[in-house]
Order: sequence, then C-alpha cells, then structure tokens
Amino acid sequence: MNDLKRISSVAIVLLVLLRMSIGWQFLYEGLWKYDTLDTANPWTSEGYLRNAQGPFRDHFRDMVGDPDELNWLDYEKMSSKWDDWRDRFVAHYGLDEEQQARLETLLDGSKVHVAGLKTLPESVNLGRYSSVISFDEDRGRLLVQGDTPLLPSEARALRAMVPVVKTASGAYAKQAEDGGPELNEDGSPVPPDAEDLAWVKAIDRLEILSSRLGYRQKLAANLKGDPDRVGVVARLTERGTYRPEMGTFDATRQEDEAEENIRYGEIQVYKDMLDDYEAGLERAETDYQRDHLATLWKKIQAKRVELTGPIKSLETSFKEDAHKLLTAEQRASGPLPPKPTQLRQADQMTMLGLTVLGILLLVGLFSRVAAVLGAVMMIMFYLPMPPWPGVPPAPGPEHALFINKNMIEAIALLGIAALPTGRWFGLDGLLSWGWGKVRGKGKA
Repeated sequence: MNDLKRISSVAIVLLVLLRMSIGWQFLYEGLWKYDTLDTANPWTSEGYLRNAQGPFRDHFRDMVGDPDELNWLDYEKMSSKWDDWRDRFVAHYGLDEEQQARLETLLDGSKVHVAGLKTLPESVNLGRYSSVISFDEDRGRLLVQGDTPLLPSEARALRAMVPVVKTASGAYAKQAEDGGPELNEDGSPVPPDAEDLAWVKAIDRLEILSSRLGYRQKLAANLKGDPDRVGVVARLTERGTYRPEMGTFDATRQEDEAEENIRYGEIQVYKDMLDDYEAGLERAETDYQRDHLATLWKKIQAKRVELTGPIKSLETSFKEDAHKLLTAEQRASGPLPPKPTQLRQADQMTMLGLTVLGILLLVGLFSRVAAVLGAVMMIMFYLPMPPWPGVPPAPGPEHALFINKNMIEAIALLGIAALPTGRWFGLDGLLSWGWGKVRGKGKA
C-alpha cells in the first residue's frame, strides 16, 4: 500500500481530475454566493438551517436566531429593530439634522400637521374640536397633532362649518340653502367666499397629511390593530359586561371565566401549529405520522410567509425610502453593513471556506489539508438533514439512506487526502521539489 509507484497512470490522472473537479465546484459555488450579495436576493443558509431535521435540529435552527420568524410578528421587537437600524443608518452615512428629522418623520410620522390659513371664517367654531385642531393666529396656520390625526368624520364636520360645496366637476362653489351649489342666472356656480374656500382647502390638506402614517404606525396597525391577525378578546368588567380588546388566548390553556376569545387571531393559529408540529415530532414513529408532519410543515411555512410577508414588505419600503434621503456623496460610502449575527458569521465562513478550499484543491496547494477541511465542511452540510431512519427526508428529488451526495463528496475528499495528488500534479509538487533543493544545498 505504501508503494505509490504501483498506482497506474490512468488512476493518477483520474484522482487528480477528481481533486480539481471538486476544487472547481467549491470555487464556483463560493464565488457565486459572493456575487449574489450585491443582488436583491443575497444568498444565505437561513432557509437550509431553518428546515434542519434530525438529532442536531435544534442546534442548527438556533443558528438562525429566529427560525420560525416569530420576531417579525412581535411589535415591540420589530420597533426596537427599526430603532437600531435607524441609529446605524444615521451613523454610517453621517446624516445632517434635516435628514435625521425627515428620517424620524418616515418612521414615526409628523409630530404636527400644518396647513396655512390667514384667518378663521366667522362661522367656524373650534370649541368642540379644540382637542384635535388648533389655530395659530400669529403665524397664520392650522395645526393637528400627529398623535391625534384628523379623522374623516371630523374633517367632514369641520368643512361643513362654512357654506362651501364641491361640484361634480371638482370645483368649489358657494353652498345654497338646499345643500347644493348656488348658481348664477347663467347657470354657472357662484364662487365661495375667499376665507371660506381657504378654510376648506386647509382642512383638505390636514386630512391628507393625517392619513400619511409613519412606518411604525403602519406596523402597529398590522401587529396590534388588525383583528384578523391579532384576534379579539372579550374581558369581563366589574359591571358584568364584556369589553372587547385586541389579542388571542392560547387555545390549549385552561379557559378563564373572565376572558373569552371572540376571534382567534391568525398569529396565534401559527403559534399553535408550531406547537403541534414540535409535539408530533417527538412522538412520530410511523411513516404515516412522518408524512402527516411533512404536510403540516408545508402548511406552517405557507402560514409563516402569509403573516410575515406584509411586515417584510413594510420594512423593505421603509429602508428604500430612507435611502432616498441620501446625497450622492453619502451613497458613495457603500451599503450599510448588516448587523453581526451567528447566521451571518456562518454564511461568511461558508463562502470563504468554499472559495479558499476550492482554489487550494484546484491548484494542488496544501491539497491534503484542503481535502480534510473540505470533507469537514461537507459533513457540516450533511448533518442538518441526515438521511437516517426516522428523520424526515430533505425536500427535493434525492432519495437516500445513510449516504447522500454530501457524504459521498466527503468520502471522496478523505480519499484524496490519503494520496499525494498535489505532488502528482499541483503546486505541492513544486514546493516538494524546491524544499528538496534547499535540503540538498544544506547537506552539501
């Protein structure tokens, strides 16, 4: 076995070709993954690790940080995440005070909505709506606080304080006693009083501004104010009546006489499905039970996408709008580096490992060490979804038991590590030749 001279030339060529083929595949895979980082869909191992199965399932899923994406459905965690991103965005691009103020408006909406108005019409009385709208006579403007936006019903009532009506053509006219537009003898509408028209236009503008919610307010509307997502609970008050509130109680917990689910929220449905899957995974022994779990897992993933999709779109829109605030000089600073996470570190190590080991195997440099490290990497790809009895099969057309393509590649790399393929054809041969020359001169 130690007499390598007995290995045929054909075997040597095939072994070297095998090493170089694996090296090329590693290198191309690593470069492709790096190349996707500049695209809209950068590569990540998140999906692969999230779907891990077998005895190491929890370990690999924990590397994702939030494998079931429950954080996307938690308002407080998402709000905190956006605050952290905003701070890093401001620090990275060096936003000035005006840009920071506009970014805050994007995130939290305007603190005060303003519309210009020189004077109040005589018929306007703000007494009933003083908690919603105010008039700054010195500066000539109407004000509505951002935390108490003008409701459509309030806007209609405020517009009705002056005799102005909008015609079918969209123009404004003076209002007649019958509620329609007052007409001239020639049938044309009578123009409204200038002060009255200015009032109506100011209310129109404030209504539009009030409808422009900040991204955090939109997030709250999705995760705290949508009864279909959050659910509705009835709580028994001291008076013996039920008061509806947003939320859902876990269906598995004991019923509380003072609490009752009116509408079961989809977020809680998703959490219940996850609990059912985890419980079923522990007791699954037959193929039927595993098939049932596989079907349930597909439903869980569909539900996850359904619930988190709108929140992810909201975050994407927020970041896109934030980048529109930047100047050309600020954009030259490059993209905002992602926050360091265990998943990102794993992705970086995977891409770096594939690229470096691919180069070493391709050129035959330190080929034995590179082959061993490559085998270790392939085993790490093997363990998240091992084709073992009792483990749900990995998605895809492959059917395997104990040995799959990852394990075959790992065994091939260990075989390459056992032979001096780098000396046969590669830089290891040049290093060996050069080292021999140095040693020969030393002995001389």
